Amino acid sequence: MALLRKLLRRYRGGPDFSRTYTENFYLGEQFKLSFQLPVCNPPKPPRAKIVNYPLEQANWFEENSSQLWHQKYISIHEVYWYFWPLVQTPFRGEQGDLRLNLILGKVAPNQPSPKHAAELGQALLDQYNGYYNAEPNEETGAGLNTKIINEVEAHSARRATPFTEEEKQELISKKMRNRGYPKITEYEVFNFNQVDWVLYLENEVGVHKYRYATLLKDGWYLMAKFTLTTNMSDNTKPWYKDAEAAIEPMMQQIKLQKLEQLPASDNLLAAP
Repeated sequence: MALLRKLLRRYRGGPDFSRTYTENFYLGEQFKLSFQLPVCNPPKPPRAKIVNYPLEQANWFEENSSQLWHQKYISIHEVYWYFWPLVQTPFRGEQGDLRLNLILGKVAPNQPSPKHAAELGQALLDQYNGYYNAEPNEETGAGLNTKIINEVEAHSARRATPFTEEEKQELISKKMRNRGYPKITEYEVFNFNQVDWVLYLENEVGVHKYRYATLLKDGWYLMAKFTLTTNMSDNTKPWYKDAEAAIEPMMQQIKLQKLEQLPASDNLLAAP
């Protein structure tokens, strides 16, 4: 039966919802995060984990966060699923992979603290667009879009016959598609397990990111970042469509609960 299923899907691997595991985390003094997700494929070696995240501790985020391009974050959990061709041959690796990162983020202190999901969505878009369209900064990596525009302007100025405005915009758009970060203007709000999550999409060459985020408190938010990467394949293949279709069922398995709403037996923080 499993063989027939693989033949019908035309790939091996991916998330298997019949093989799952459960995890629990405590986000500050008010929130419990729990989820039941398909096990990693290929398997992930066991490792020690942090269970308690002290959101109320002063400067904890600033002292423990990492930064990747536009976002500062604290990693909670990562899980991944690879997709392979039916027949393994030399020089053919995985077709692609789907990865989920659960992370903690915090709205910049110079921004108003969001009151609901829609305000959080706008704050995250402002953060994204502001970073890539700022003045170029080699130290932080900000301003990559501005750098592309400046390159085109400089190229035009060096020409005996400068580009027309239409030609400049066409060249800028082409470069943006190849290595830029087009402005994001839309987000949607979804409700999973009585919790509002805002969703926005990031598209890069060969990479598609679905970012779901929900408010916690005092500018803190929880994000479920799904990253779909094509390796030796493309987004028209069956595995890619199945990977996209697996995202919403996984979001249904992520639960965020306020501790005062839990039964007394469950309202205990795990030992650090």
